[in-house]
Formats: sequence, C-alpha cells, structure tokens
Amino acid sequence: MNKRHIGYAVKSLNRRIDRAIENIPAVNENGKLTGVQFWMLNFLFRSAGKDVFQRDVEEEFKIRRSSATEILKSMEAAGLIRRVPVEYDARLKKIELTEYAEEVRRQIQAQVERSEARMTQGFSEAELDAFFDYVDRFKANLAQMEQDG
Repeated sequence: MNKRHIGYAVKSLNRRIDRAIENIPAVNENGKLTGVQFWMLNFLFRSAGKDVFQRDVEEEFKIRRSSATEILKSMEAAGLIRRVPVEYDARLKKIELTEYAEEVRRQIQAQVERSEARMTQGFSEAELDAFFDYVDRFKANLAQMEQDG
C-alpha cells in the first residue's frame, strides 16, 4: 500500500511555490531576496501602518528568536529593512521597509497574484474554503502536539 504523507505533500508544494518566487525579477536579477525574505517582506507589507517588531516576526512565522535575528540581519544587509529604535522604549527596534523593498513590492504582488491564480485554477470557492479549513485544522493539531510535548 502506498501511504501518502501530508508533510511531504506540503513540502513538495512549498518547493514549487518557492520556484515561482524565484521568477520574480528582483529575486532573479540581483540575488538579494531569498524565499524566506520574500515571505517576511510579504508579512511586513501586510502590516503596513503598524509598528512591527522582531517578536511579531517570531510569532507570525513560528520561529525561534535566533532564527528571526539571522533572517532580519540578512534582510538589513541586503538593504530591504532597517531597524529603528522607538521613542518609548530604547530596547525595542521596529522594523521598517526601505525604499528598495518598496520597489520590489510591486513585482512581488504581481507574482503572488499570478501564482495564486494558477494554483487555484479549476477549484471552486467551496473547495478552497475546505482547503483552508484543513490547513487550519492541521496547524491546530500540530500546535496541540507541541503543547502536549
């Protein structure tokens, strides 16, 4: 019997999505934008108008502080973000997008729209709703597993 594995299927899908991201000129031409940075930028774009801190990134991506630090350092070195101290707490630095990041935003948005349209081609709204419901349930089950130890 051929057992299908959800984790493998999701990882395989993720690799294909990453390949689509690599087709963005800003990623392809200058090599400054990795797949992880792409998703982090997307999060920062969606958070426009709000102060975003490293802890927000850690929570959004369910990553450790050390991982977030390294990713943010590389994004800062690539000229995508800057970390700016806030007036009310010298220990905190909010993450701001640079002008360069704003330039690639348009390319990212266009590629996301193309990729989403292609991936969802042939699926009904009900099927997409079911997919997102399943994903939420998978995440909840895994969160419970993490809590159970």
